[in-house]
Amino acid sequence: MRTVIEPDHEIVCVDCGGTCYPLGWYPGDEPLDPGTVLPYRCKDCLDRWDIVIGDSTD
Repeated sequence: MRTVIEPDHEIVCVDCGGTCYPLGWYPGDEPLDPGTVLPYRCKDCLDRWDIVIGDSTD
């Protein structure tokens, strides 16, 4: 059985402390594989952050 990883719908920007939202989204009916990259954009400074999904056993 696979553990389904649910990514955050918002994250905190490391540069300015603003809120980052996903640039797109993944197919919600499929689990995310380790190594999947989810891009986020800060609404304040417009920096982009790529979050890499890790292995659920880490």
